[in-house]
Amino acid sequence: MANILIIGIGGSLGEVFFKGLVEEGNVLYGTSTKRESIANNVFYLDLTNTNSIQSFPNIELDHVIISAGYEPSASLSESTEAHIEKMFRIHVTGPILFLKKIQSQLSNNSSITFISSPAAWQGSYDPSYAAVKGAVNALVRTLAKDMAPHTRVNALSPSLIENSTVFNGMTDDFKQRHIDRTLNKRLLSLDECLQGIKFIIASPHYTGQILHLNGGMIYG
Repeated sequence: MANILIIGIGGSLGEVFFKGLVEEGNVLYGTSTKRESIANNVFYLDLTNTNSIQSFPNIELDHVIISAGYEPSASLSESTEAHIEKMFRIHVTGPILFLKKIQSQLSNNSSITFISSPAAWQGSYDPSYAAVKGAVNALVRTLAKDMAPHTRVNALSPSLIENSTVFNGMTDDFKQRHIDRTLNKRLLSLDECLQGIKFIIASPHYTGQILHLNGGMIYG
């Protein structure tokens, strides 16, 4: 049994992690930016707000999964300063400040898992999204060395997930384009992402790595 914190339980990945990991008998904590979701084990956390980060409670944590996200939505010509700043704050700046705040709360042999994306390799129509995912991969390598041997740091890098929020907002031709770019010609499932997280948490010699769950998309 472990104390696991999942940041961003309102998203597709965060929700499936929160529901799936509790079945293993773990103590689950979550964060949300929706006030109506706050409960005994769900805390309010806004990664764009420094005061919110500093107010996070002092609880011991064995594993932290940073699944909060901000979806790609603006091409270069559509990008605004506010969009770029929010993208970096949610994916990069906020997580760094949050990990700095909770570092002393992490138990020995703990782990941190980020969510990356094939966009870090292939790019994205939203340049700020590709940039933050590349930064996430750099953070994994940097923090894995900085926090060793006390804490392992990794990332899960999923391709388009069937029935996710991003998937449901796409047109059929855009979904098919993602399928065509994979080597095994299908989309990823939410359950496969849960299994990937379970592998990362349960593997004590796995650190500084990006777990690619993309069906060979980056080679297709």
